[in-house]
Amino acid sequence: MVSVSDKPEATVKRGPESWAYVYVVLGFALTIESTLVAMVTPLRFPWNILGFAIIAVATWYLFLWSGWFQNKLIWWKNQYENKFR
Repeated sequence: MVSVSDKPEATVKRGPESWAYVYVVLGFALTIESTLVAMVTPLRFPWNILGFAIIAVATWYLFLWSGWFQNKLIWWKNQYENKFR
């Protein structure tokens, strides 16, 4: 008989290096998005802030809550590092 505690965990536990990379790329992404909203869109106050807030929340969700996106981000990083070794 197998107890519940004998089953392996199906969740991914990221280490500090992975989270540091995710946070750094999130910072770059939010910076680029804020620049694009300020420079490219014809929106004026307060609509530009509202537009940036919507984009920032979507980006924040992708980077911090979407496991698929985090996996893809780490995979891209590993592909880039392996290419230049």
